Amino acid sequence: MKKLLTLALIAAALTACVSLPKAAQTKDEVIAVGPGPEDMVIDTISEQPRLLVSCNSRREGQPYYGEINVYYPANGQVRILPRHEPAGLQFYPHGVDLVRLRDTLVLLVVSNAPNEQAILRYRVYRDSLVFLNKITDPLIVSPNAVTGLPDGSVLISNDMGKLGNFWEALFILKRAKIIYWHYGHCSVAAGRFCYSNGITNRGGKVYLASTRQNKIFSFDMQDSLMINKKVVAKMHGPDNLRFTGDDLLVACHLRFLDFLKHRKDSTHLSPSTAYQVNVRTGEKKVVYYDSGAQVSTAATALEYGGSIYLGGVFDAKMVRKRK
Repeated sequence: MKKLLTLALIAAALTACVSLPKAAQTKDEVIAVGPGPEDMVIDTISEQPRLLVSCNSRREGQPYYGEINVYYPANGQVRILPRHEPAGLQFYPHGVDLVRLRDTLVLLVVSNAPNEQAILRYRVYRDSLVFLNKITDPLIVSPNAVTGLPDGSVLISNDMGKLGNFWEALFILKRAKIIYWHYGHCSVAAGRFCYSNGITNRGGKVYLASTRQNKIFSFDMQDSLMINKKVVAKMHGPDNLRFTGDDLLVACHLRFLDFLKHRKDSTHLSPSTAYQVNVRTGEKKVVYYDSGAQVSTAATALEYGGSIYLGGVFDAKMVRKRK
């Protein structure tokens, strides 16, 4: 069955490649972190600015590793942020978001454990994370990314309508749904997406990337619903979304076949590309390109302090490009 699914994904990849950007290869600072730094957020509220990086081993045969790494831009230090949580809690971090609720800083973590799909909420302290609660629901079937709203509610991006159903991605079947959680209750905020991925919000607007639809959408948030869907921009394979000023930074997977090969073989490079997107006009420009020699399969691009940081899906490293 795994072989069949892999062949299906390869078929999708072969029919969905685009030209790589015409951008010069640069030499950037490589930062050693835990394996699979798929997503990251910037914390400027704690004692000194730092990146919280979601790291999880994702290659078959790798020893288990699931931690939140902390990177301090001022001195280059990297460490694991200790967690205080119930014994036996499964922690397989994927997408993350950071939200300030009154005097509390809360980290939201998508956890893709083998037998449980969940969103974990932690209170953030300078030296640790303290568990608040776990969100599970039959509607949270294949969570990929998450964003916190100002009132404490949460939007969860499912990438599939059924966990592991890669036929949805192959045939671009719009079965994925975005889930709204508000203190104990889940409901459908919006639906009919294929491989919905990165999600973020600002000023009453929600922005969503669909990797297989090759689009970034915007919505108005009305109570528990995402309404007035509009296409912000079209681009191939968008992943996570982060704001830089009033624009979005979007890491994209332009070569899915290389992505799949890199997943199995770390020596097979997969290019990394990030765009800056004007959410009003849809205009986009390349702000980062790498052949994969420095960072492969970049899933998140984040800007802070005049540098762009990128983390890949599989390798134990991220990069810092000084602007």
